[in-house]
Amino acid sequence: MRSSNWLLPLILLSGQVLFRVRGEEQAEESHCTSVAGMVKLLQLEADLIDNLSDYANELERKLDNVRRSISSLRLESEKARSNTEEYLSNPLNAFSLIRRMNRDWLVWQMYMEDPVGLTQVDKVQELREQMPTGTDVEEAVTALDRIQSTYDLQVGHIASGLLNGKQYNVSLTALDSYAMGQILFDQSRYLAAAGWIYQAISWLENFTLPEPLVLSKMEVLSVYSETLLKLNEYADALKVVNIALTDRPHDIKLLLKKSEIETLIRTGANNGPKRGKTHNVNPNPTAYQMGCRDLFPKSTDGRLHCRYNSTTSPFLKLAPLKMELVGLEPYMVLYHEVLSSAEISEMQEMATPGLKRATVYLASKKRNEVVKTRTSKVAWFPDSFSPLTLRLNARIADMTGFKLMGSEMLQLMNYGLGGHYDKHYDFFNMTNSNTTQINGDRIATVLFYLSDVEQGGATVFPNIQKAVFPQRGSAIIWYNLKDTGEPDTQTLHAACPVIVGSKWVCNKWIREREQYHTRPCFKK
Repeated sequence: MRSSNWLLPLILLSGQVLFRVRGEEQAEESHCTSVAGMVKLLQLEADLIDNLSDYANELERKLDNVRRSISSLRLESEKARSNTEEYLSNPLNAFSLIRRMNRDWLVWQMYMEDPVGLTQVDKVQELREQMPTGTDVEEAVTALDRIQSTYDLQVGHIASGLLNGKQYNVSLTALDSYAMGQILFDQSRYLAAAGWIYQAISWLENFTLPEPLVLSKMEVLSVYSETLLKLNEYADALKVVNIALTDRPHDIKLLLKKSEIETLIRTGANNGPKRGKTHNVNPNPTAYQMGCRDLFPKSTDGRLHCRYNSTTSPFLKLAPLKMELVGLEPYMVLYHEVLSSAEISEMQEMATPGLKRATVYLASKKRNEVVKTRTSKVAWFPDSFSPLTLRLNARIADMTGFKLMGSEMLQLMNYGLGGHYDKHYDFFNMTNSNTTQINGDRIATVLFYLSDVEQGGATVFPNIQKAVFPQRGSAIIWYNLKDTGEPDTQTLHAACPVIVGSKWVCNKWIREREQYHTRPCFKK
Protein backbone atom coordinates (compact mmCIF):
# COMPACT_ATOMS: atom_id res chain seq x y z
CA MET A 1 0.00 0.00 0.00
CA ARG A 2 2.68 2.45 1.01
CA SER A 3 4.75 1.95 -2.13
CA SER A 4 1.79 2.77 -4.39
CA ASN A 5 1.28 6.23 -2.88
CA TRP A 6 4.21 7.71 -4.75
CA LEU A 7 3.44 5.90 -8.01
CA LEU A 8 0.73 8.20 -9.42
CA PRO A 9 2.61 11.51 -8.85
CA LEU A 10 5.69 9.96 -10.45
CA ILE A 11 3.69 8.80 -13.47
CA LEU A 12 2.00 12.19 -13.82
CA LEU A 13 5.32 14.03 -13.52
CA SER A 14 7.05 11.86 -16.12
CA GLY A 15 4.04 12.22 -18.39
CA GLN A 16 4.11 16.00 -18.08
CA VAL A 17 7.81 16.08 -18.94
CA LEU A 18 7.26 13.88 -21.99
CA PHE A 19 4.25 15.94 -23.08
CA ARG A 20 6.17 19.21 -22.76
CA VAL A 21 9.05 17.88 -24.85
CA ARG A 22 6.65 16.60 -27.49
CA GLY A 23 4.78 19.90 -27.44
CA GLU A 24 7.97 21.71 -28.30
CA GLU A 25 8.92 19.27 -31.03
CA GLN A 26 5.65 19.17 -32.92
CA ALA A 27 2.39 21.07 -33.30
CA GLU A 28 -0.25 20.35 -30.68
CA GLU A 29 -3.22 18.27 -31.79
CA SER A 30 -5.53 20.46 -29.69
CA HIS A 31 -7.95 17.63 -29.00
CA CYS A 32 -10.59 19.45 -26.96
CA THR A 33 -11.34 22.18 -29.52
CA SER A 34 -13.57 19.95 -31.67
CA VAL A 35 -16.06 17.22 -30.79
CA ALA A 36 -15.38 15.55 -34.14
CA GLY A 37 -11.67 15.67 -33.36
CA MET A 38 -12.19 13.96 -30.00
CA VAL A 39 -14.01 10.96 -31.48
CA LYS A 40 -10.74 9.18 -32.20
CA LEU A 41 -9.81 9.48 -28.51
CA LEU A 42 -12.68 7.11 -27.69
CA GLN A 43 -11.22 4.48 -30.02
CA LEU A 44 -7.77 5.13 -28.58
CA GLU A 45 -9.09 4.59 -25.05
CA ALA A 46 -10.83 1.39 -26.17
CA ASP A 47 -7.48 0.15 -27.55
CA LEU A 48 -5.80 1.02 -24.25
CA ILE A 49 -8.46 -0.87 -22.28
CA ASP A 50 -8.02 -3.92 -24.54
CA ASN A 51 -4.28 -3.66 -23.98
CA LEU A 52 -4.80 -3.47 -20.20
CA SER A 53 -7.03 -6.53 -20.45
CA ASP A 54 -4.21 -8.37 -22.25
CA TYR A 55 -1.89 -7.30 -19.43
CA ALA A 56 -4.35 -8.68 -16.87
CA ASN A 57 -4.47 -11.97 -18.80
CA GLU A 58 -0.66 -12.18 -18.69
CA LEU A 59 -0.75 -11.61 -14.94
CA GLU A 60 -3.47 -14.24 -14.51
CA ARG A 61 -1.52 -16.79 -16.52
CA LYS A 62 1.51 -16.26 -14.31
CA LEU A 63 -0.66 -16.30 -11.20
CA ASP A 64 -2.29 -19.55 -12.30
CA ASN A 65 1.16 -21.12 -12.78
CA VAL A 66 2.22 -20.01 -9.32
CA ARG A 67 -0.96 -21.24 -7.64
CA ARG A 68 -0.78 -24.65 -9.33
CA SER A 69 2.84 -25.02 -8.21
CA ILE A 70 1.98 -23.92 -4.67
CA SER A 71 -0.54 -26.75 -4.41
CA SER A 72 1.98 -29.45 -5.36
CA LEU A 73 4.78 -27.86 -3.31
CA ARG A 74 2.59 -27.56 -0.21
CA LEU A 75 1.42 -31.17 -0.60
CA GLU A 76 5.02 -32.37 -0.60
CA SER A 77 5.96 -30.08 2.31
CA GLU A 78 3.05 -31.23 4.48
CA LYS A 79 3.88 -34.87 3.70
CA ALA A 80 7.45 -34.27 4.89
CA ARG A 81 6.51 -32.41 8.07
CA SER A 82 3.86 -34.95 9.09
CA ASN A 83 6.60 -37.53 9.70
CA THR A 84 9.90 -35.73 9.49
CA GLU A 85 12.27 -38.55 10.48
CA GLU A 86 10.70 -41.13 8.20
CA TYR A 87 10.65 -38.69 5.30
CA LEU A 88 14.27 -37.58 5.62
CA SER A 89 15.57 -41.06 6.27
CA ASN A 90 14.61 -42.04 2.75
CA PRO A 91 17.56 -41.16 0.50
CA LEU A 92 15.31 -40.23 -2.41
CA ASN A 93 13.43 -37.66 -0.31
CA ALA A 94 16.66 -36.28 1.12
CA PHE A 95 18.24 -35.96 -2.31
CA SER A 96 15.14 -34.30 -3.78
CA LEU A 97 14.97 -31.80 -0.87
CA ILE A 98 18.61 -30.81 -1.28
CA ARG A 99 18.21 -30.43 -5.04
CA ARG A 100 14.97 -28.42 -4.72
CA MET A 101 16.42 -26.02 -2.17
CA ASN A 102 19.53 -25.46 -4.26
CA ARG A 103 18.05 -25.20 -7.74
CA ASP A 104 14.24 -25.00 -7.87
CA TRP A 105 13.97 -22.02 -5.57
CA LEU A 106 16.57 -20.16 -7.63
CA VAL A 107 14.32 -20.75 -10.65
CA TRP A 108 11.35 -19.46 -8.64
CA GLN A 109 13.30 -16.36 -7.68
CA MET A 110 14.07 -15.69 -11.34
CA TYR A 111 10.44 -16.40 -12.26
CA MET A 112 9.22 -13.92 -9.64
CA GLU A 113 11.69 -11.27 -10.83
CA ASP A 114 10.78 -11.75 -14.48
CA PRO A 115 8.58 -8.76 -15.45
CA VAL A 116 5.11 -9.45 -16.80
CA GLY A 117 3.40 -7.66 -19.68
CA LEU A 118 6.38 -5.94 -21.30
CA THR A 119 4.61 -6.16 -24.65
CA GLN A 120 1.62 -4.34 -23.22
CA VAL A 121 3.85 -1.73 -21.57
CA ASP A 122 5.51 -1.06 -24.92
CA LYS A 123 2.07 -0.75 -26.52
CA VAL A 124 1.05 1.94 -24.04
CA GLN A 125 4.27 3.81 -24.74
CA GLU A 126 3.56 3.62 -28.45
CA LEU A 127 0.00 4.91 -28.04
CA ARG A 128 1.14 7.81 -25.84
CA GLU A 129 2.09 9.64 -29.01
CA GLN A 130 -1.61 9.89 -29.83
CA MET A 131 -2.78 10.83 -26.34
CA PRO A 132 -3.66 14.35 -25.19
CA THR A 133 -0.74 16.42 -23.99
CA GLY A 134 -0.34 18.62 -20.94
CA THR A 135 -1.42 21.54 -23.11
CA ASP A 136 -4.62 19.68 -24.00
CA VAL A 137 -5.41 19.26 -20.30
CA GLU A 138 -4.78 22.96 -19.65
CA GLU A 139 -7.08 23.88 -22.56
CA ALA A 140 -9.75 21.54 -21.22
CA VAL A 141 -9.52 23.16 -17.77
CA THR A 142 -9.81 26.62 -19.33
CA ALA A 143 -12.83 25.47 -21.35
CA LEU A 144 -14.69 24.05 -18.35
CA ASP A 145 -13.89 27.19 -16.36
CA ARG A 146 -15.21 29.26 -19.28
CA ILE A 147 -18.51 27.36 -19.18
CA GLN A 148 -18.76 27.88 -15.44
CA SER A 149 -18.11 31.64 -15.53
CA THR A 150 -20.14 32.41 -18.67
CA TYR A 151 -23.26 30.63 -17.43
CA ASP A 152 -22.72 31.29 -13.69
CA LEU A 153 -22.67 27.61 -12.71
CA GLN A 154 -21.72 26.20 -9.31
CA VAL A 155 -18.69 23.91 -8.95
CA GLY A 156 -20.66 21.35 -6.96
CA HIS A 157 -23.39 21.26 -9.59
CA ILE A 158 -20.90 20.78 -12.42
CA ALA A 159 -19.07 18.01 -10.55
CA SER A 160 -22.34 16.15 -9.93
CA GLY A 161 -23.43 16.43 -13.59
CA LEU A 162 -25.98 19.23 -13.12
CA LEU A 163 -25.27 21.57 -16.05
CA ASN A 164 -27.27 24.77 -16.37
CA GLY A 165 -30.27 23.24 -14.63
CA LYS A 166 -30.25 19.88 -16.45
CA GLN A 167 -29.03 16.70 -14.77
CA TYR A 168 -26.80 14.33 -16.77
CA ASN A 169 -25.71 10.80 -15.91
CA VAL A 170 -22.07 11.77 -15.42
CA SER A 171 -19.96 13.13 -12.59
CA LEU A 172 -16.37 14.14 -11.87
CA THR A 173 -14.03 12.29 -9.49
CA ALA A 174 -11.58 13.83 -7.03
CA LEU A 175 -8.86 13.44 -9.68
CA ASP A 176 -10.89 15.58 -12.11
CA SER A 177 -11.68 18.29 -9.57
CA TYR A 178 -8.13 18.34 -8.22
CA ALA A 179 -6.69 18.73 -11.72
CA MET A 180 -9.02 21.69 -12.27
CA GLY A 181 -7.85 23.25 -9.01
CA GLN A 182 -4.15 22.64 -9.64
CA ILE A 183 -4.11 24.21 -13.08
CA LEU A 184 -6.28 27.17 -12.08
CA PHE A 185 -3.90 27.71 -9.15
CA ASP A 186 -0.93 27.74 -11.54
CA GLN A 187 -2.81 30.35 -13.60
CA SER A 188 -3.20 32.51 -10.43
CA ARG A 189 -6.96 31.91 -10.54
CA TYR A 190 -6.98 31.33 -6.80
CA LEU A 191 -10.66 31.89 -6.09
CA ALA A 192 -11.72 29.53 -8.88
CA ALA A 193 -9.04 27.03 -7.81
CA ALA A 194 -10.32 27.02 -4.21
CA GLY A 195 -13.78 25.90 -5.28
CA TRP A 196 -12.48 22.93 -7.24
CA ILE A 197 -9.95 21.84 -4.60
CA TYR A 198 -12.66 21.96 -1.93
CA GLN A 199 -14.81 19.81 -4.23
CA ALA A 200 -11.99 17.25 -4.42
CA ILE A 201 -11.80 17.15 -0.61
CA SER A 202 -15.57 16.65 -0.35
CA TRP A 203 -15.40 13.78 -2.83
CA LEU A 204 -12.61 12.07 -0.88
CA GLU A 205 -14.73 12.31 2.28
CA ASN A 206 -17.33 10.03 0.70
CA PHE A 207 -15.57 7.91 -1.92
CA THR A 208 -12.32 6.04 -2.45
CA LEU A 209 -10.22 5.96 -5.61
CA PRO A 210 -9.18 2.54 -6.91
CA GLU A 211 -5.49 1.75 -6.92
CA PRO A 212 -3.17 2.66 -8.49
CA LEU A 213 -5.05 5.95 -9.08
CA VAL A 214 -4.59 7.08 -5.49
CA LEU A 215 -4.77 10.68 -4.28
CA SER A 216 -3.58 11.67 -0.83
CA LYS A 217 -6.16 13.67 1.08
CA MET A 218 -3.28 15.27 3.02
CA GLU A 219 -1.81 16.51 -0.26
CA VAL A 220 -5.13 18.03 -1.31
CA LEU A 221 -5.61 19.69 2.09
CA SER A 222 -2.11 21.13 1.89
CA VAL A 223 -2.76 22.65 -1.54
CA TYR A 224 -6.13 23.96 -0.33
CA SER A 225 -4.45 25.75 2.58
CA GLU A 226 -1.93 27.31 0.17
CA THR A 227 -4.81 28.50 -2.01
CA LEU A 228 -6.55 30.09 0.96
CA LEU A 229 -3.30 31.81 1.89
CA LYS A 230 -3.12 33.28 -1.60
CA LEU A 231 -6.60 34.68 -0.96
CA ASN A 232 -5.45 36.06 2.44
CA GLU A 233 -8.00 33.81 4.14
CA TYR A 234 -5.59 33.06 6.99
CA ALA A 235 -8.12 31.83 9.55
CA ASP A 236 -9.62 29.35 7.09
CA ALA A 237 -6.16 28.20 6.02
CA LEU A 238 -5.30 27.51 9.67
CA LYS A 239 -8.46 25.43 10.09
CA VAL A 240 -7.51 23.32 7.07
CA VAL A 241 -3.99 22.71 8.43
CA ASN A 242 -5.42 21.72 11.82
CA ILE A 243 -7.72 19.21 10.11
CA ALA A 244 -4.69 17.71 8.34
CA LEU A 245 -2.80 17.55 11.65
CA THR A 246 -5.51 15.40 13.24
CA ASP A 247 -4.34 12.55 10.98
CA ARG A 248 -0.65 13.45 11.05
CA PRO A 249 0.02 15.26 14.34
CA HIS A 250 3.81 15.02 14.02
CA ASP A 251 4.17 15.98 10.36
CA ILE A 252 6.99 18.53 10.25
CA LYS A 253 5.77 20.33 7.11
CA LEU A 254 2.27 20.74 8.52
CA LEU A 255 3.59 21.99 11.86
CA LEU A 256 5.80 24.53 10.12
CA LYS A 257 2.87 25.65 7.96
CA LYS A 258 0.72 26.05 11.06
CA SER A 259 3.39 28.18 12.72
CA GLU A 260 3.71 30.33 9.58
CA ILE A 261 -0.04 30.97 9.40
CA GLU A 262 -0.27 31.76 13.12
CA THR A 263 2.48 34.32 12.65
CA LEU A 264 0.61 35.92 9.75
CA ILE A 265 -2.56 36.11 11.85
CA ARG A 266 -0.69 37.51 14.87
CA THR A 267 1.10 40.20 12.86
CA GLY A 268 -2.01 41.08 10.89
CA ALA A 269 -0.16 40.78 7.57
CA ASN A 270 -3.16 41.34 5.31
CA ASN A 271 -3.06 43.61 2.30
CA GLY A 272 -6.58 42.88 1.18
CA PRO A 273 -8.07 39.92 -0.63
CA LYS A 274 -6.04 38.53 -3.52
CA ARG A 275 -8.69 37.34 -5.89
CA GLY A 276 -6.36 36.31 -8.67
CA LYS A 277 -5.36 38.23 -11.76
CA THR A 278 -8.38 37.14 -13.80
CA HIS A 279 -11.08 37.26 -11.17
CA ASN A 280 -14.09 39.34 -12.16
CA VAL A 281 -14.96 41.48 -9.15
CA ASN A 282 -18.16 42.71 -10.84
CA PRO A 283 -21.00 40.36 -9.86
CA ASN A 284 -23.27 41.74 -12.59
CA PRO A 285 -23.23 39.79 -15.86
CA THR A 286 -21.86 41.48 -18.96
CA ALA A 287 -24.02 41.99 -22.04
CA TYR A 288 -22.19 39.08 -23.62
CA GLN A 289 -22.95 36.79 -20.66
CA MET A 290 -26.59 37.91 -20.63
CA GLY A 291 -26.91 37.00 -24.29
CA CYS A 292 -25.35 33.58 -23.73
CA ARG A 293 -27.80 32.99 -20.86
CA ASP A 294 -30.74 34.03 -23.07
CA LEU A 295 -31.51 37.02 -20.83
CA PHE A 296 -31.83 39.70 -23.52
CA PRO A 297 -35.27 41.37 -23.59
CA LYS A 298 -37.48 40.26 -26.44
CA SER A 299 -37.74 42.73 -29.34
CA THR A 300 -40.87 44.88 -29.52
CA ASP A 301 -40.01 46.41 -32.93
CA GLY A 302 -43.15 45.99 -35.05
CA ARG A 303 -41.13 46.24 -38.25
CA LEU A 304 -39.55 42.85 -37.66
CA HIS A 305 -41.53 40.09 -39.31
CA CYS A 306 -41.42 36.71 -41.05
CA ARG A 307 -42.24 36.06 -44.69
CA TYR A 308 -41.42 33.93 -47.70
CA ASN A 309 -38.64 35.62 -49.67
CA SER A 310 -39.39 35.32 -53.39
CA THR A 311 -37.80 38.55 -54.61
CA THR A 312 -34.06 38.51 -53.94
CA SER A 313 -33.34 36.39 -57.03
CA PRO A 314 -35.40 35.08 -59.99
CA PHE A 315 -34.97 31.51 -58.73
CA LEU A 316 -36.77 32.35 -55.48
CA LYS A 317 -39.95 33.04 -57.44
CA LEU A 318 -40.06 29.29 -58.03
CA ALA A 319 -38.72 28.22 -54.62
CA PRO A 320 -39.20 30.94 -51.99
CA LEU A 321 -37.32 30.67 -48.70
CA LYS A 322 -38.59 31.16 -45.16
CA MET A 323 -37.07 34.44 -43.98
CA GLU A 324 -37.24 36.11 -40.55
CA LEU A 325 -36.20 39.76 -40.30
CA VAL A 326 -34.14 39.87 -37.09
CA GLY A 327 -32.74 43.41 -37.18
CA LEU A 328 -32.56 46.60 -39.24
CA GLU A 329 -29.51 48.36 -37.80
CA PRO A 330 -27.53 46.41 -38.75
CA TYR A 331 -29.58 44.54 -41.34
CA MET A 332 -29.94 40.96 -40.15
CA VAL A 333 -32.12 38.11 -41.42
CA LEU A 334 -32.54 34.49 -40.39
CA TYR A 335 -33.41 31.91 -43.05
CA HIS A 336 -35.09 28.71 -41.88
CA GLU A 337 -34.77 25.21 -43.39
CA VAL A 338 -32.31 26.17 -46.13
CA LEU A 339 -30.19 23.02 -45.79
CA SER A 340 -31.34 19.41 -46.09
CA SER A 341 -30.24 16.62 -43.77
CA ALA A 342 -28.40 14.95 -46.65
CA GLU A 343 -26.49 18.17 -47.42
CA ILE A 344 -25.55 18.63 -43.77
CA SER A 345 -24.28 15.05 -43.48
CA GLU A 346 -22.21 15.44 -46.65
CA MET A 347 -20.71 18.70 -45.39
CA GLN A 348 -19.73 17.15 -42.07
CA GLU A 349 -18.24 14.10 -43.77
CA MET A 350 -16.12 16.15 -46.16
CA ALA A 351 -14.93 18.46 -43.37
CA THR A 352 -14.05 15.98 -40.59
CA PRO A 353 -10.81 14.53 -42.06
CA GLY A 354 -9.32 17.98 -42.68
CA LEU A 355 -10.31 19.83 -39.51
CA LYS A 356 -7.50 22.05 -38.19
CA ARG A 357 -7.29 24.42 -35.23
CA ALA A 358 -9.00 27.73 -36.08
CA THR A 359 -6.87 30.86 -36.32
CA VAL A 360 -7.49 34.61 -36.23
CA TYR A 361 -5.92 37.27 -38.46
CA LEU A 362 -3.77 39.59 -36.35
CA ALA A 363 -3.33 42.94 -38.10
CA SER A 364 -0.34 43.82 -35.92
CA LYS A 365 1.54 40.73 -37.13
CA LYS A 366 -0.10 40.57 -40.59
CA ARG A 367 -0.71 36.85 -40.27
CA ASN A 368 -3.13 34.28 -38.87
CA GLU A 369 -2.38 32.74 -35.49
CA VAL A 370 -3.97 30.38 -32.99
CA VAL A 371 -5.46 32.38 -30.11
CA LYS A 372 -7.22 31.47 -26.87
CA THR A 373 -10.23 33.61 -27.77
CA ARG A 374 -11.22 31.21 -30.57
CA THR A 375 -11.46 27.50 -29.81
CA SER A 376 -12.75 25.37 -32.67
CA LYS A 377 -11.49 23.48 -35.68
CA VAL A 378 -12.07 24.48 -39.29
CA ALA A 379 -11.81 23.18 -42.83
CA TRP A 380 -11.87 25.42 -45.93
CA PHE A 381 -13.42 24.53 -49.28
CA PRO A 382 -13.16 26.39 -52.59
CA ASP A 383 -16.43 27.28 -54.29
CA SER A 384 -15.88 24.65 -56.99
CA PHE A 385 -14.77 21.87 -54.62
CA SER A 386 -17.85 19.70 -55.27
CA PRO A 387 -21.39 19.89 -56.64
CA LEU A 388 -22.52 20.56 -53.06
CA THR A 389 -20.28 23.61 -52.61
CA LEU A 390 -21.48 24.94 -55.96
CA ARG A 391 -25.09 24.57 -54.80
CA LEU A 392 -24.34 26.23 -51.46
CA ASN A 393 -22.80 29.24 -53.11
CA ALA A 394 -25.72 29.52 -55.51
CA ARG A 395 -28.07 29.40 -52.53
CA ILE A 396 -26.06 32.11 -50.74
CA ALA A 397 -26.36 34.29 -53.84
CA ASP A 398 -30.13 33.69 -53.87
CA MET A 399 -30.46 34.58 -50.18
CA THR A 400 -28.29 37.71 -50.27
CA GLY A 401 -28.58 38.98 -53.82
CA PHE A 402 -24.81 39.45 -53.81
CA LYS A 403 -22.23 38.29 -56.34
CA LEU A 404 -19.70 35.94 -54.84
CA MET A 405 -16.81 36.61 -57.19
CA GLY A 406 -13.77 37.48 -55.07
CA SER A 407 -15.41 36.39 -51.82
CA GLU A 408 -13.81 33.97 -49.39
CA MET A 409 -14.03 30.18 -49.40
CA LEU A 410 -16.62 28.27 -47.44
CA GLN A 411 -15.45 27.62 -43.90
CA LEU A 412 -16.83 24.64 -41.99
CA MET A 413 -16.32 24.65 -38.21
CA ASN A 414 -16.85 22.23 -35.37
CA TYR A 415 -16.69 23.36 -31.75
CA GLY A 416 -15.49 21.16 -28.91
CA LEU A 417 -15.34 21.34 -25.11
CA GLY A 418 -16.60 24.82 -24.18
CA GLY A 419 -15.93 25.86 -27.80
CA HIS A 420 -16.37 29.58 -28.34
CA TYR A 421 -15.27 32.64 -30.30
CA ASP A 422 -14.92 35.74 -28.16
CA LYS A 423 -16.32 39.15 -29.13
CA HIS A 424 -15.03 40.29 -32.52
CA TYR A 425 -15.89 42.00 -35.79
CA ASP A 426 -15.86 40.28 -39.16
CA PHE A 427 -14.77 43.41 -41.07
CA PHE A 428 -11.08 44.25 -41.41
CA ASN A 429 -11.36 48.08 -41.47
CA MET A 430 -7.98 48.38 -43.17
CA THR A 431 -7.05 50.55 -46.13
CA ASN A 432 -4.05 50.10 -48.40
CA SER A 433 -3.74 46.49 -47.28
CA ASN A 434 -3.36 43.36 -49.35
CA THR A 435 -6.20 41.92 -47.28
CA THR A 436 -8.80 44.34 -48.68
CA GLN A 437 -7.11 46.10 -51.60
CA ILE A 438 -8.29 43.71 -54.32
CA ASN A 439 -11.76 42.56 -53.25
CA GLY A 440 -12.65 45.07 -50.56
CA ASP A 441 -13.81 44.47 -47.02
CA ARG A 442 -16.31 41.89 -45.78
CA ILE A 443 -19.65 43.46 -46.60
CA ALA A 444 -21.73 40.58 -45.21
CA THR A 445 -21.50 37.37 -43.23
CA VAL A 446 -23.54 34.23 -43.96
CA LEU A 447 -23.56 31.69 -41.13
CA PHE A 448 -25.23 28.29 -41.58
CA TYR A 449 -26.09 26.17 -38.53
CA LEU A 450 -25.47 22.52 -39.32
CA SER A 451 -26.59 21.16 -35.96
CA ASP A 452 -28.84 21.83 -33.03
CA VAL A 453 -26.95 22.43 -29.79
CA GLU A 454 -28.47 20.96 -26.65
CA GLN A 455 -27.17 23.77 -24.42
CA GLY A 456 -25.19 26.92 -25.16
CA GLY A 457 -23.52 27.88 -28.42
CA ALA A 458 -25.61 30.97 -29.24
CA THR A 459 -24.40 33.72 -31.59
CA VAL A 460 -24.79 36.94 -29.59
CA PHE A 461 -24.61 40.60 -30.60
CA PRO A 462 -24.07 42.39 -27.26
CA ASN A 463 -24.27 45.96 -28.63
CA ILE A 464 -27.80 45.43 -29.98
CA GLN A 465 -28.84 42.78 -27.42
CA LYS A 466 -29.70 40.02 -29.86
CA ALA A 467 -28.97 36.33 -29.51
CA VAL A 468 -29.51 33.63 -32.13
CA PHE A 469 -29.44 30.02 -30.97
CA PRO A 470 -28.41 27.28 -33.41
CA GLN A 471 -31.21 25.61 -35.37
CA ARG A 472 -30.14 22.81 -37.67
CA GLY A 473 -30.54 23.83 -41.30
CA SER A 474 -30.98 27.57 -40.69
CA ALA A 475 -28.71 30.46 -41.70
CA ILE A 476 -28.26 33.96 -40.33
CA ILE A 477 -27.03 36.82 -42.53
CA TRP A 478 -25.94 40.28 -41.47
CA TYR A 479 -24.26 43.30 -43.04
CA ASN A 480 -20.87 44.23 -41.59
CA LEU A 481 -20.64 47.57 -43.44
CA LYS A 482 -22.97 50.55 -43.42
CA ASP A 483 -24.42 52.04 -46.61
CA THR A 484 -21.45 54.43 -46.59
CA GLY A 485 -19.01 51.54 -46.74
CA GLU A 486 -17.84 52.26 -43.20
CA PRO A 487 -17.58 49.42 -40.66
CA ASP A 488 -20.67 48.98 -38.52
CA THR A 489 -19.52 48.55 -34.91
CA GLN A 490 -23.00 47.35 -33.97
CA THR A 491 -22.05 44.03 -35.57
CA LEU A 492 -19.80 43.12 -32.65
CA HIS A 493 -20.63 39.47 -32.05
CA ALA A 494 -19.45 36.29 -30.37
CA ALA A 495 -20.05 32.56 -30.31
CA CYS A 496 -21.03 31.55 -26.77
CA PRO A 497 -19.37 28.52 -25.20
CA VAL A 498 -21.03 25.21 -25.97
CA ILE A 499 -22.23 23.59 -22.73
CA VAL A 500 -23.53 20.29 -24.13
CA GLY A 501 -23.60 19.29 -27.78
CA SER A 502 -21.55 19.31 -30.97
CA LYS A 503 -21.88 22.64 -32.74
CA TRP A 504 -21.30 22.61 -36.49
CA VAL A 505 -21.46 25.78 -38.58
CA CYS A 506 -20.52 26.86 -42.08
CA ASN A 507 -19.84 30.47 -42.96
CA LYS A 508 -19.13 32.59 -46.00
CA TRP A 509 -17.64 36.08 -45.86
CA ILE A 510 -18.80 38.12 -48.84
CA ARG A 511 -16.49 40.87 -50.09
CA GLU A 512 -17.75 44.29 -51.15
CA ARG A 513 -15.95 44.99 -54.47
CA GLU A 514 -18.36 43.00 -56.68
CA GLN A 515 -21.44 44.52 -55.05
CA TYR A 516 -21.11 48.03 -56.53
CA HIS A 517 -24.32 47.52 -58.55
CA THR A 518 -26.27 45.57 -55.91
CA ARG A 519 -25.36 47.71 -52.90
CA PRO A 520 -23.50 50.83 -53.99
CA CYS A 521 -21.64 52.92 -51.44
CA PHE A 522 -23.51 56.11 -50.51
CA LYS A 523 -21.22 58.76 -49.09
CA LYS A 524 -22.86 61.14 -46.64
